[in-house]
Amino acid sequence: MDPQENPLKQIRTFQGDVAEALRTQEESLVSIQRAEHIKRGDIKPPSDNKARNQSALLILGSLVLFALGGTGAWYAYNEFLVKTTTPTITAPATRFITSNTEVSVSVSASSSRDTLISAISSASSNVAGGQISHIQIPLTSSEFFQTLRSQAPSSLVRAFDPLFMFGALGTSRFLIIKLASFENAFAGMLLWEKNLAQDIGPLFSTAPLLRNLPPEPKFSDLTDRNKDIRVLKLEGQDIILYSFFDNKMLVITDSLETLRTLIDRLTREKLSR
Repeated sequence: MDPQENPLKQIRTFQGDVAEALRTQEESLVSIQRAEHIKRGDIKPPSDNKARNQSALLILGSLVLFALGGTGAWYAYNEFLVKTTTPTITAPATRFITSNTEVSVSVSASSSRDTLISAISSASSNVAGGQISHIQIPLTSSEFFQTLRSQAPSSLVRAFDPLFMFGALGTSRFLIIKLASFENAFAGMLLWEKNLAQDIGPLFSTAPLLRNLPPEPKFSDLTDRNKDIRVLKLEGQDIILYSFFDNKMLVITDSLETLRTLIDRLTREKLSR
């Protein structure tokens, strides 16, 4: 009977499927057998785990490369900033105004009065006119006055902050002391006036004139550029002057011109903060 005229449907067999696949899809016997086993459940179809693992590794690798690139860029940028940024100069805590030079003296709280005065005098010499030299003294204010064997009232010393600045402006000398209490410092300075020149006078450029001072030297009031000043004079010449700046600092020096310069410098320093 002609198959095309047979009304009955042909029964499908594995052999028939094989023949049909080989003819129409050009599949191999191996692939056909594998497909048949998968249908029967003998083997499981290939999963997507391998593909997913490959994708995860690709993403992880991309993230690592991105992190390394970011780290390298950050390091390069910081190196660029370090090389191009002007280095910050840290000023000593005892430098209240800008100075042209810094000189350190080797003294301690156990040094003698003569040693301290000699060391400061030596460090203050040979300063050019108009130039400020900061003489760095490694002592607190109380240690400084104790080493000088000062007769300053104890209430006055307690009114001083530990930080102070000693310096030279040309041939002139100056002392700037931060205050912890203006009221106690003001009253204490008035009490100290009778011994002030004897205690710290040798540190200033007018030291040679101290031998001609009377036993009880008298300070007088002076107003200059709206600043109240106390001054000790000898035959019309200023020996020691002191004034308070902004009730937060005490300035002691041996020249009115130096005092004016220091007040101007302190004012500029205050405005620049």
